[in-house]
Amino acid sequence: CYYHQSCQVCLLVFEGESFLYFWWSFNPCLYSQKCSLFHSAIHEFPEDIFTKGQRRHGAILLHVFCAVYMFYALAIVCDVYFVPSLEKICENLHLSEDVAGATFMAAGSSAPELFTSLIGVFITKGDLGVGTIVGSAVFNILVIIGVCGIFAVIVNTLTHAINFTILNGRWEQVRWVLSWPLGCLLYYSVPNCVLPRWERWFMVTFVASTLWIAVFSYLMVWMVTIISFTLDIPDVVMGITFLAAGTSVPDCMASLIVARQGMGDMAVSNSIGSNIFDILLGLGFPWALRTLVVDYGSTVFINSKGLLYSVILLLASVFLTVLSVHLNHWRLNRRLGLGLMFLYAIFLLCSICFERL
Repeated sequence: CYYHQSCQVCLLVFEGESFLYFWWSFNPCLYSQKCSLFHSAIHEFPEDIFTKGQRRHGAILLHVFCAVYMFYALAIVCDVYFVPSLEKICENLHLSEDVAGATFMAAGSSAPELFTSLIGVFITKGDLGVGTIVGSAVFNILVIIGVCGIFAVIVNTLTHAINFTILNGRWEQVRWVLSWPLGCLLYYSVPNCVLPRWERWFMVTFVASTLWIAVFSYLMVWMVTIISFTLDIPDVVMGITFLAAGTSVPDCMASLIVARQGMGDMAVSNSIGSNIFDILLGLGFPWALRTLVVDYGSTVFINSKGLLYSVILLLASVFLTVLSVHLNHWRLNRRLGLGLMFLYAIFLLCSICFERL
């Protein structure tokens, strides 16, 4: 129980392994009362070294940095190890570009969403995973195709790789220092199938990079849970916005790489295939595992108030994307990309407003 400047009272109620925070507040300046329900999953993770007061006085910036660093780690794993392993798999199976994008690339690059959903069902026991899946689905449709449209016209002129790093500018030096520990960790744990000596180990590269995606996803969800608890932001809002964008980094990077190589079919197929994987397996597999295997006959509850509206917006975004591509004569260009990015901004604004109602 604690007090706030607006005469806020908090009640803690134990339910299973999680806490439910009921709070009632009265602001005499606004003459309004409101009652809400918060579900916190912070106690399902290891205890943080900082208290809530310390985090609100600046320590939360360290958690934001760690979360962003995990996003960067996901991008590195995807760019350096995951995409090359997929290319080797597709070459050995003689798959076409669109089939490869809708199967192997979609399943592997959607691993963060799958593990986030598993964490949401078995650890946080809240709406974090569902919000991430829904937000990621819209991100895949609007942002990934939009980014591919914006940057697809840029030609990749690098024809021969160099075996040393050129530090051009202070930002490049800072980025190299920050990425050096991550680079060493991945270098000694994941074989780089681009190199001739590891070329036959592409399946090991695929599995190892997927495992690292799972580890980084757990750390990312942990940091985001602390941030949402400290700032009193509902889990589903963090899932739709922050986590959805972060877990979709591998999808975006993979699609952008192949789009800049001129393989637009694979880029679009990856975003569509990722959505199918996210919704059917990202949600279905954790729910089935929880209700049929781990705790037979149990129920997975969804507490979000605005999730229904977010799903409606998801369906609307799919329709508007197909319509926009058709009106653009089935071409990816900068105008289409900027239009899709604008639609994504509208989706975020509407989702947050619906959740706050």
